[in-house]
Parts: sequence; structure tokens; C-alpha cells
Amino acid sequence: MEHEHRGSIVTKVSSFLFFVILTIASFWWFFVSSYGTLQSVFYGDDVVHFSKGAMYSLGAGIILLLLTLLGVYQNTKKVDLSKTQTKWAARGFILATVSMFVFPIAAHVSVDRLTAINGYLECKEMNYQWLLYEKIVYVNSQSVCEKLAKNREITKSSSGR
Repeated sequence: MEHEHRGSIVTKVSSFLFFVILTIASFWWFFVSSYGTLQSVFYGDDVVHFSKGAMYSLGAGIILLLLTLLGVYQNTKKVDLSKTQTKWAARGFILATVSMFVFPIAAHVSVDRLTAINGYLECKEMNYQWLLYEKIVYVNSQSVCEKLAKNREITKSSSGR
């Protein structure tokens, strides 16, 4: 009676693929964004983009990975988690959730210091924020910031926004 409502093989496979794709997408967004930011700083580009929203995806990716692994484990073994396994899983979820909210702040502070050391300044006119998603733009001179802001205004007025 307890195992009467197990999902079909199609449901299990599609759920597994859904979580794997989301996990890969979360880690991909984090690594690509981090790499782009660090590459721009170390190669001395005129403009450095830092996506704080992408930093949240590291914690989300860890949580999704844990969910995927636990789901695979339970479907393979056909048993519920033991108390010890549940305790470790809960600790993992708590740690990942805390990292999801602490890591972006630490990354922002680190990138802010790193860009300041390399002579960049924040271009506040080009920054963007929506809820927790924040994109910060650093430039190597005020004139670059002014050009970016001017191009942004031209783009906005021509698109009718």
C-alpha cells in the first residue's frame, strides 16, 4: 500500500532530466559569469560586468544537485533515507541555502575591492537591479561610463521604452 503511488518510468526519467538540466544551467550561469568578470578585470578591459544574480545560482545549483542525488538514491535503493542520512541531507540543504545568500555578498565585496585595486570605478548610471538580481558595471574611466550611458539613452529612445 505504501508504494502504490510510485511514478511511471516516464515521470521518473523526465523529472531526473528536468533537475539535471536545471542543475547544469545554474552552475553554467555561475561559472560563465564569474569567468567573464575575472577575465575582464585581469585583461584590463574598459568595461567589467558583474552579475550578482549569477552568484545566487551557485547555491541554487548545489541545492538542485542535492535534490537530484537524493532522488536518484531513493529511486535506486527503493528505501527512505535513514535518520543519519536525513540529518546530513538537512545540513547540506541548510549550508547550501546559507551560501546562496552569503556568497553573492562576499563575491560583490571581493569584486568591488579587486576592481578598485585595478583602477576601475563603478558606473552607477549603467547598474541594474530587480529584486535580488543586480548587475553592476565597472569602468576604467569616467568617459567610458558617460559613453555607455549615452548609448543606453539612445537605445532606449529608439526602441520606444
